[in-house]
Amino acid sequence: MHPLRSTATAALLLCGPASALDYQKDILPILKERCWNCHSQEKEVKGGLALDDLEEMKSQIGEISLIRPGDPEKSDFLARLKLDDKEDDFMPKNGKALRPSEISKIGQWIKDGAILDATNPTEAELARIEDIKLKNARAGGEEYFSWTSAEGKAIEARFAGLQGDAVKIVMRNRREFVVPLSKLSPESAALAKKLGGE
Repeated sequence: MHPLRSTATAALLLCGPASALDYQKDILPILKERCWNCHSQEKEVKGGLALDDLEEMKSQIGEISLIRPGDPEKSDFLARLKLDDKEDDFMPKNGKALRPSEISKIGQWIKDGAILDATNPTEAELARIEDIKLKNARAGGEEYFSWTSAEGKAIEARFAGLQGDAVKIVMRNRREFVVPLSKLSPESAALAKKLGGE
């Protein structure tokens, strides 16, 4: 793994959302209740989609796949769940529509990166989380990172931009600081440059 990627990934894991959703713990129970008759190895596998086969699910997650991590609105998986039950592509076929709270949870899982096992994410999943957080941070989102000083002290703050040879960060209490890159650890300075597009 690239040193900057591993550094940024470590920072993301330290500051990732406490409520990050996990497929096996949070999403699979919903699907088991609503979709199992047609999309499980226990019952039947229609459309080549076995929701209980994690290897199969990995192939369904990607930039041009059924589930597009970080982009729920472009994910056909979610779109079919949101259709009116009279539409041909509505899912679950011949079943009862998912509750809005269940659809919202699935949408949030996709937005967070569509992680199959949050306790043991793969390198590809870690890279997805990093890419999504970096994209959100560059777009002015509320993404928090761990920043470490050259002396080894760490704080959690949001990236607010580069100002010459310094980074502007905003803490959760909304206090803003402009920190010279020379006062940061090499990893945090590299993260600031990456977030700034350098």
